[in-house]
Amino acid sequence: MSMAWTKRLAAAMIALLAGTPAAYAQGATQGGDAGSTYLAQHFSFDALNPDVKDAITRANLATVPFAKITLHTRELVTSSDQTQQPSHYTTAMSLENAGHGLVRRVAAVQDSNGNTIATRLDLTYRGYFSFLTQGISTRANSLPPVQEVRKVLRLDSGTSGHFAFVYLYGSTGGQTFQDPGQFLCDSGKRYSASQLNAAIEGQATELDCRMIDTNGIETDKLTLAYLEKYDVAVTLRTHNAQRTVESTIQDFSAH
Repeated sequence: MSMAWTKRLAAAMIALLAGTPAAYAQGATQGGDAGSTYLAQHFSFDALNPDVKDAITRANLATVPFAKITLHTRELVTSSDQTQQPSHYTTAMSLENAGHGLVRRVAAVQDSNGNTIATRLDLTYRGYFSFLTQGISTRANSLPPVQEVRKVLRLDSGTSGHFAFVYLYGSTGGQTFQDPGQFLCDSGKRYSASQLNAAIEGQATELDCRMIDTNGIETDKLTLAYLEKYDVAVTLRTHNAQRTVESTIQDFSAH
């Protein structure tokens, strides 16, 4: 796709997050529908690999109890070697019920000057991990490929406080990696979700998670908060060899 289309799509996603009226957004987003159409085509149950759709259907996963959640977070980024000053950015995010236990996530990241620098699209299992993911830079000349799960080898949805997802994956147009990726979590403390933000109801359970790549290398450690009332998880902390990102929920609204 052309650079012009890529920029229109990024603008359309931002308009969706901001609730921009279609009449205002039409010039930049082709009527404000480009973003919704793209998400429906590329980040839905029907867009999944047939083997993955079969695995989800067999698992008979319950649908999340909300239509849409919108939230804003503030991120503090520190480098692991502490050679750089900590930096801040903000994220506008929507979580949308996509059926079959799936949640469509759209996140637009802004720098400290309020400039949108990237948009990330995901089709997730309850916010835990992504079956489909695509990051779009505002400076990109073309759309990057979608990283997709192509086969589910194990989906353990939280028995005895442990969560395990093992899968084969690749990028659109590319080959499937022969060795699996893994996403593993263990349950931690439980507390009132209002501690994360006063607007969040019910209880929250923290999960300590690890992402392991096809080489068996642990690439990221994450802390998630599973929000029991909404049956969805949000990320509180991400740590890898380069940096640590800590997120604070600034506002939260469920519909």
